Amino acid sequence: MGQAILSIAGRSYRIPARDGDEARIAGLGEDIAARAQRLTTSLGVMPETQLLVLCALMLADELADARSGAPAAPPAPMPAAEPAPAPAPDLSRLAALVERLEAIART
Repeated sequence: MGQAILSIAGRSYRIPARDGDEARIAGLGEDIAARAQRLTTSLGVMPETQLLVLCALMLADELADARSGAPAAPPAPMPAAEPAPAPAPDLSRLAALVERLEAIART
């Protein structure tokens, strides 16, 4: 059995992987790391567990939209000769989700 090493928010994680799946898992880890970076840029530094839970919630929200047939986010533009600065992520859906979770926690 192989392993993929993920680096997310400054920490490394060894993830067991079937032989041949290491690159795919590493790519998925890069996606999570990019989401974590966008969250910390927007919301500031937070505990690691909270950051990873927020990343998981973002992914779960996208999966729920995909399952329900909701329109997908527009595709990323093709890279230009010089990369344009990344726009600030729209965190309104995440903020609404966090508010709902906090309301549930209070009850």
